[in-house]
Amino acid sequence: MIRFAANLSLLFTELPFEDRFAAARDAGFDAVEFSFPAGLPAVTVARHLERTALRQVLATVPLRPGSKGLAAVVGREVEFKDDFLRGLEYAVAGNSPLLHVLSGVVDHARHESSCRVFEENMNWAIEEASRYKIKLVIEAINQVSLAGYFIRSLSDAIQWTERLDGLGLILDIYHASMEQLDPMDCTARYLAQADHFQMAGFPGRHEPDVGRLNARAILDFLKTHAYQGWIGCEYNPVAGTADGLGWLNGYRGP
Repeated sequence: MIRFAANLSLLFTELPFEDRFAAARDAGFDAVEFSFPAGLPAVTVARHLERTALRQVLATVPLRPGSKGLAAVVGREVEFKDDFLRGLEYAVAGNSPLLHVLSGVVDHARHESSCRVFEENMNWAIEEASRYKIKLVIEAINQVSLAGYFIRSLSDAIQWTERLDGLGLILDIYHASMEQLDPMDCTARYLAQADHFQMAGFPGRHEPDVGRLNARAILDFLKTHAYQGWIGCEYNPVAGTADGLGWLNGYRGP
């Protein structure tokens, strides 16, 4: 069966963050992913994971207020390293195999400088994470949702993973769809290169079966090709989280 991870930053938001772990377990999830849990120490996050017998499959470097990451932002290298080490602490505590690094919004006129800074920052971060056998991953964020994000397309993200040894890919079908790429084609073409897979319907970023995404076709493809990774359920529920989980029926174990 396909393995699904609940994104606790977007799902079960009707509950306090610390209560979302149990809610995810009770809803049938075996794993979770989430952005940086502000206010909860790493040891507390690890305790919640242990208490609920959940696996954390993706961690994220924390974001500063008003920021979408600093990895490619010129002049913020010291802050990037501070933030990265905090995120790495949480990934280690949660035993997460993957750590997502956001590159940030940059001025297109400074793209060349941003590329240089991104490469330097990421090479340093990859080495730091490798000490704990944690792999860094990036994703493209579509320019409709976040204009000016440094990694502007799925093609950009793939090029960076090919350029930097040890850097992995999140294949996010929502962002690919908003980039006007065919989600089924992207899945078939790039799944083998993906370290993590995320789903949401488009254009509203709700449940995968809400909107124009053919979620069943994608899930059938993943099942047929025995996809061994996790699918991150990274979407905003239309109503309550539990009410919208019907799209998972038939694709996971009891």
